[in-house]
Amino acid sequence: MRRKSASDAVRVYSNPFMDVHHTRAEFDGFHKDYFVVDLGPRAGVVALRDGAVLLTRQYRFLPDDYSWELPGGRVDAGESPEIAARRECLEETGIECPDLLRLVEYYPGLDNFDNRTTIYLSEAPRVVREFVPVPSEVVEIRWVPFGEALAMVTSGTILDALTVTGILAVRTLRRVG
Repeated sequence: MRRKSASDAVRVYSNPFMDVHHTRAEFDGFHKDYFVVDLGPRAGVVALRDGAVLLTRQYRFLPDDYSWELPGGRVDAGESPEIAARRECLEETGIECPDLLRLVEYYPGLDNFDNRTTIYLSEAPRVVREFVPVPSEVVEIRWVPFGEALAMVTSGTILDALTVTGILAVRTLRRVG
């Protein structure tokens, strides 16, 4: 039984993209220290067209390489995850997704990452403007056949949690119906 609430957390670091909080939770007979990285909520979209999924290519620090990912990003203050998913896809790719269906919602880590993530499915995406690479953001977009994207997940070529979760959620949805 826990005796201290997360609201007792103390901010130990902050920048425009995240906050880090520390709290000590006391249980019957033991305690744990938690350092929680608050990145804010995130949203992404699995856009499907003609059997292919839309992926973006971005540089990522930890693998020190470019990564294929679903379009997505932070949910701004006052914005719903659905609106954020639409906005992020349009900003990153020039593709609009007006028909979003909520696929899955999750936390990447239940003890240390406070960024509830919602992924949507769009089966009627449409190009509304030409894609323009932005080196600090997305450098390339590609429609990847769904089977190939799934193979990229299972082979470890795609490691991004949002992308892995979104692709596997679509696969599950297709199998279950």
